[in-house]
Amino acid sequence: MMILIDIGNSRTKYAQLREGQLSVTTQLNNQDFSVGYFAKHFTHASQVVVANVAKSSLTTELASWCSEQKISFKQVHSEQQKNALLSAYQEPTSLGIDRWLALLGTIHLYPNENVLIIDAGTATTVDLLASNGQHQGGWILAGIKALFSSILTHSTLVHAENKTLPSLAFGSNTSDNVNNACWAATLGMIEQAIEQGQVLASIDRIILTGGDGMALTKLVLAQTSEKFIAVTNIQFIDNLIFYGLQEYCE
Repeated sequence: MMILIDIGNSRTKYAQLREGQLSVTTQLNNQDFSVGYFAKHFTHASQVVVANVAKSSLTTELASWCSEQKISFKQVHSEQQKNALLSAYQEPTSLGIDRWLALLGTIHLYPNENVLIIDAGTATTVDLLASNGQHQGGWILAGIKALFSSILTHSTLVHAENKTLPSLAFGSNTSDNVNNACWAATLGMIEQAIEQGQVLASIDRIILTGGDGMALTKLVLAQTSEKFIAVTNIQFIDNLIFYGLQEYCE
């Protein structure tokens, strides 16, 4: 049994990989991810594979524990090539590991397809993957919450409350103006990415993932029904990164 781990800025998620099958994911706060937790949950693992975008101390602690327990340990990094995936970056290691694994996960699930990947988390990232495995590059935009907080941080007279329901409607108060603009700006980026992607690779599928991915998927689907977006094969995939970790291990 392998343990696949995604260490984020504040939370850690992990899943078991057994005979090619992923388990449901478990999530916990980073401060609870400790030697005591490893001993309780990971003792029977044959290998631990980690992706980490947070402090390296968590990885160091886990690697040390695995060494003591004689459990194989591997931390994954972005590369020029992994399996059929080729990076678009001139400096491949500078591509975020979360984006790299989302690309690997997409190849794992949908090989030989042109796919636009949107990961809506702390940042909203866009990546285009061609059917031959060549990463075509992408964009990084502040995530929905970061967009919201940035206008309040840089404006002394704008006062707004963060709302969770996405909307593109014109607002009749400042809170709606700010919130809805965050979603509209993000959707506008996606529409531009689709337009550019259609020229580069003729998109077969759009995948959304991340904490705001489901809400954003609903907005994109609504635009599809209104004929503003031509691609109709659109889906939300939770925890796409774990399919990338699985692909990395195969």
